[in-house]
Amino acid sequence: MTRHLLDIEHLARADIASLLARAGELAAGASCASRAGTVANLFLEPSTRTRVSFQMAARRLGLDVVNIEQQHSSASKGESLADTARTLAAMGVRAIVLRHPEDFAASELAAALAGAEIGIVNAGDGQHAHPSQALLDAATLAHAGFEWSGLKLAIVGDIRHSRVARSDIALLSRLGAAEIRIAGPAEFMPDPDELPEAMRMPDIDTALDGIDALICLRIQRERMAASGYLDGAAFHQRWGLTADRLAAMPDRARFLHPGPVNRGVEIADGLVDSPRALILEQVRIGVHLRTALFEWLIDAA
Repeated sequence: MTRHLLDIEHLARADIASLLARAGELAAGASCASRAGTVANLFLEPSTRTRVSFQMAARRLGLDVVNIEQQHSSASKGESLADTARTLAAMGVRAIVLRHPEDFAASELAAALAGAEIGIVNAGDGQHAHPSQALLDAATLAHAGFEWSGLKLAIVGDIRHSRVARSDIALLSRLGAAEIRIAGPAEFMPDPDELPEAMRMPDIDTALDGIDALICLRIQRERMAASGYLDGAAFHQRWGLTADRLAAMPDRARFLHPGPVNRGVEIADGLVDSPRALILEQVRIGVHLRTALFEWLIDAA
């Protein structure tokens, strides 16, 4: 059976539990057995953390890794994504890890390859989904000792354009988080009928009141300027995590960021390396989660 990771909504509840549990085991020091095969990282958008994380995870399992970037692929010559994937499948590639600028690119590719024995992993497609990021965020929170039934979490920043926010909200609501709050400038908030699982907060201070965890989202500078914030300092004063805001949060509260962080914009420069930050822990556990993901994919074949 060929498996895909396309989004959170189509991932079975048992598979979510299995992936999170296995990531926790690996993060605690469990070993993993070698697998045979080749995976291709097909990244048509820039990435450091996600691509390297998938590459390290595959190599931990003894898998061969092929890295393909837009400028070095036949896509630059006009080849369709589906034809590129069919070529890789014909070469015996077991899985394609796809990052793509268009919404639903991963699910459309999986549909185009129906019947082929090659798994598709969505490593971020447009503003649609980034399921492995959501899984590693959940694994990070679980490893830090948070329980879903009582978890109050806020996501602050550019919610409208964030595939991370959409996948995080989809996953954490399925896991039973007590409250998921969202906040950001009006221009960065989703349409009123989107993300009904989340509670909309009027400002960051209301969003942070009594929470257990905060996920700060990266702000693209061109969007920030278009929304009337002429510099990062102005945005930070209104919507960023400052020392005063962190001090007002409960002592148990921790904060995350999918990276890369704009220091002094989403998070005060001096807080990025704070003991209350789980940012590097996300990176560390991300390798474990993606190792578990490759086990899940390869073992299903």
